[in-house]
Amino acid sequence: MQSIPTLPVVAGILTDADGRVLIAQRAPGGSEAGKWEFAGGKIRPGERAADALHRELQEELGIAAGAIEAHSLVRWRGAPRALNLHAFRVRDWSGEPRPLEHQALAWVRPADLIRYPMPAPDRPIRARLALPPQYLITPEPNAAAIDAFVERFARAIEHPALGLVSLRAKSLAPDALPGLAEKCLARARAQRPDLIVLIHGEVDLAQAFGFDGVHLSSRQLRELTARPLPESRWVFASCHSPAELRAAQALLADAATLSPLHPTPLHPHSQPLGWQRFARAAGGSWLPIYALGGVGPADLGVAHAAGAHGIAAMRALWS
Repeated sequence: MQSIPTLPVVAGILTDADGRVLIAQRAPGGSEAGKWEFAGGKIRPGERAADALHRELQEELGIAAGAIEAHSLVRWRGAPRALNLHAFRVRDWSGEPRPLEHQALAWVRPADLIRYPMPAPDRPIRARLALPPQYLITPEPNAAAIDAFVERFARAIEHPALGLVSLRAKSLAPDALPGLAEKCLARARAQRPDLIVLIHGEVDLAQAFGFDGVHLSSRQLRELTARPLPESRWVFASCHSPAELRAAQALLADAATLSPLHPTPLHPHSQPLGWQRFARAAGGSWLPIYALGGVGPADLGVAHAAGAHGIAAMRALWS
């Protein structure tokens, strides 16, 4: 059986003076009509990706792109077909973008992109634009000191560099978890309306209380056969190997943690990855990946160099 070749395509990320990103709505009658995407299209045989982007932006938006730089490469291998999607930041352009081949254009804050349905290959680009680089996973709460935990949580999320947090309470009694979840989410919404707030493992609570998403355990990743939340909510996955990263991709997760990078008290017997193995695994995935396990904000530079989107931490961000 002859394999279907991978289609090379480009996408442009245009950002205005207010930091909003331009997305375009697909025209009626075509594939995935009505969904939103980053403007771009197919690379012609013999054409460089950068040249294809300049041509596509002229044809689709009526603009002449100036300086561009590579943003990310999504090696999509799911439905509807295999793609190599080359995304570029467009730093400047001449002309006013117009929907010459789309039904509408919209300038959207990166954090709000999650509200716009997109074709699956565009979603990793959306996630890389919207998700912050520092991710706090809370330590386990003490059932006898819930109020103290909530106050500690409130202090931790005040750090301005922190943009993402997940409530992790695996050891808490099931009847105590809803109350803690409600309190933590209320404090986050009051103090930091911009903060992305997830809950570890509890899909039902994420839906019931209005969390921004859920962080799945590696066990859930093995057991689930479909994405557990709609596209408008974030789905993260705990991964420890390239195989689990592939499983997260198959589930259409938005991002993943990859751990443990270094030995940690939480997983003292797990074989640490180290940066070299981490980089190999991250390079084979289209997901934004957070390095987890013995890392903190000081490791952001080396994490980015290894292909990580950012760092996830418990103790290093719990202050």
